[in-house]
Amino acid sequence: MTNASSDLREISHSSPLVSIVIPCYKQAHYLPDAIKSALTQTHRPIEVIVVDDGSPDNVVDVVASYSHVCCVRQQNRGRAQARNAGFRASRGEYVVFLDADDRLSPNAIEAHLGCFSTHPEAGFVVGDIDQIASDGSYIYSPRWPPLEANFYEELLKVNHVANTIGVMFRRSVFDALGGFARAFEPAEDYEILLRAARTCQSAHHSTVVAQYRRHIENTSRKGALMLQATHRVMEMQLPILNGNPCLIAAWHQGERYWRDRFGPTTIKQLCAHLRRCEIRAATSAAVTLLRYVRGRLFAFPWIYRQQGLDYVRRRLRKPQKPKERSASTVVGR
Repeated sequence: MTNASSDLREISHSSPLVSIVIPCYKQAHYLPDAIKSALTQTHRPIEVIVVDDGSPDNVVDVVASYSHVCCVRQQNRGRAQARNAGFRASRGEYVVFLDADDRLSPNAIEAHLGCFSTHPEAGFVVGDIDQIASDGSYIYSPRWPPLEANFYEELLKVNHVANTIGVMFRRSVFDALGGFARAFEPAEDYEILLRAARTCQSAHHSTVVAQYRRHIENTSRKGALMLQATHRVMEMQLPILNGNPCLIAAWHQGERYWRDRFGPTTIKQLCAHLRRCEIRAATSAAVTLLRYVRGRLFAFPWIYRQQGLDYVRRRLRKPQKPKERSASTVVGR
């Protein structure tokens, strides 16, 4: 009896339960891919929890076809609250947050746990991410050098992690952080990574653990929204810098990074709104550029600025009415 108990304790210690939380809103058509990628992990045991965030499509029906997947339902509260609800329903010693339109690599959990084993001091670990098209085909592999020190400072400069689908948290650490903050959506993943980097150690490895799906509805395509959200995140860091010159320099670099990343995207949005004669939306995008990007507009490649100017000129130019032909001309033909 004693030996059996000892064996059970050893198995439990070597194979911890890992929770995979999948929030879903209007993405039931991608959800089977996400669930399958979670269920086919090489590591066991796992639990998969899908959070139906008040989605108008058939999320519940999709989840019902998988007998080992738990479904949590709530009114629409946004991605941050959906992830937090999934965490509260989970039991795992470690937790991964997977978006419904993305996928995990088969060995993602195993690779993350291997990194934790090598770095027992880490509160969260980070792997690499590939990018795929809407049909699931491979696009490319953006890569950042794995961070080895000064995690908070380096994340202030540039988001090396890119997306929390490449992250695994210790349950105790995520619980202590208090979860994702709705006030920072849609940049809540960047905010919680900054918060985590301030409070605990992390470790990075080069295994590809997830695939980020690029499609027309990606939040990252909404430049004006992302400019506002990342600005809120960066503004919240200012009281924490405490006059530290290295952190202040990193903060300024990060501000430029986010402006340069989402400024051109916002210009594209502005052009699209002008093409569709959506004057209110175009005005909002223009105001966002002036407020958050300002002088950095002149640092963008000329093609982005030229596109915006061309569309503005075309919209302001009055269309020429065709000249009416005279009766004699018509008869002559």
